[in-house]
Amino acid sequence: MNKIITADYFPGKACQCEARSSYECGCDVDWTPVEVYKLREDAKQLADRLTALERERDEWKKAAFEIIEELERERDEAREALMKIEDLFIDGTDIYADRENMGTIARKALEGAK
Repeated sequence: MNKIITADYFPGKACQCEARSSYECGCDVDWTPVEVYKLREDAKQLADRLTALERERDEWKKAAFEIIEELERERDEAREALMKIEDLFIDGTDIYADRENMGTIARKALEGAK
């Protein structure tokens, strides 16, 4: 809470001219209602919380992009392995050797994905 607000605070407390509001007062006195100070403090706390949440959101967003990049890399590696297997399947002449090579390509691709 604001250091001005104490248990005995009330608007216009130090007024010397016995005015009932800031419109009547000629003194240099604080006529700000207690509620205004409380609302200002609440607004400050909410702004601080919002800043913290925005920072946390940015961290989560960065982590998500890193995961997406890793998944895209794995996808590209799997796609490349499938293209090699397809080339062997379509253009291959030695069926047994081609099948063995396809298995080797697939194993390497899957080992890299672990």
